[in-house]
Amino acid sequence: MLELTYTAHDMAPFARDMGYVDDAGQVKPPFIWDEERRLKLRAKLDAVFFHLYGITDREDVRYIYSTFPIVERQEAEAYGGRYRSRDLCLAYMSALAAGQPDAEVQL
Repeated sequence: MLELTYTAHDMAPFARDMGYVDDAGQVKPPFIWDEERRLKLRAKLDAVFFHLYGITDREDVRYIYSTFPIVERQEAEAYGGRYRSRDLCLAYMSALAAGQPDAEVQL
C-alpha cells in the first residue's frame, strides 16, 4: 500500500508515519511510478481483499471485475484485449490458495 501512495515528496510525512525511514531516521525517497508494478500491486491487494472477505469463487471475482466496464475497456485497449488486472488478481488468488503469498505472477 505504501508503494502505491508514496510517489511524491509531499507524502513524506505519511511515509515517515509508516516507518519508511533509513537507519538515520530520514524518510527514504518516494517510490518511482512504474505502471506495470502498480498494476500488479493493485491486483495483489484485490486478491488479498477477496480472500479476507471470503470471496473465493473465481466466477464471483470475474463478475465483480465486470462491474468496472470503463477499466475493462481501457485495459483491453492497452493490453491487446486482455483484462490484465482481473487476470492478475485471479493468478494471485491461486498463489494465495497454494500458500505462496509472495509469488511473482507473470502473464
